[in-house]
Amino acid sequence: MIDKNKTVYGLLALLTLALSMIIYFLFRDLSNIILFSWIQKPEIFENILFPLKTSIFNDYLRFNIPDALWLVSAILLLRFIWFDKIKIQTVYVNCFYIIGFAFEISQILDKVPGTFDWLDLLFMGIGVFVENLLYKKFILRRCL
Repeated sequence: MIDKNKTVYGLLALLTLALSMIIYFLFRDLSNIILFSWIQKPEIFENILFPLKTSIFNDYLRFNIPDALWLVSAILLLRFIWFDKIKIQTVYVNCFYIIGFAFEISQILDKVPGTFDWLDLLFMGIGVFVENLLYKKFILRRCL
């Protein structure tokens, strides 16, 4: 049973990362993405593929949900890597919580590229909370 759960964590890590990337590629202007300052941006991404009208939901989808998915994807990956070593996993996951939130907060000081947004912190917090709640309910409770 543990191997099946570990596999699910690996697949969920890939799925959440892919979903965040899909949102970026389909709905965002990629002209200010740092990656494309190092490599050439493919022509298909020169324009927004599916422009969305401005609305609260669409703005959450475009700007806040990808950051939360990125953070959750990394946490799922760490849990996958150290699935059987709960103490080590906990240390790495907690460190990544700090790194993720520090990365967002450091945008206030212009030390890290990007735009600080309180809603990013909120959505990242919600993602971390839900992932942690599900982990404790479905994995820890069954393993201990």
